[in-house]
Amino acid sequence: MLKASPNFHQGINFIQISSLPYEQQELFAMWVPTSIMMKMEINDISLPDCVEYQDYAYWFDFQYQNQNSLLESSI
Repeated sequence: MLKASPNFHQGINFIQISSLPYEQQELFAMWVPTSIMMKMEINDISLPDCVEYQDYAYWFDFQYQNQNSLLESSI
């Protein structure tokens, strides 16, 4: 599965968890501490489930892909 692209607003690269593919939403939401989640307000639209893109990218590169690589090599 592909890594999502970041959104950019007011100098912050971020990802909205609910915009990720379903499998990533579930796994990332279980992994990420709620203390680093942030609420973004863009054009009067509230995005309550955002994290900095660097946190998502770390998870994707070192947790998600490694887990999938292990599963694929065991098949």
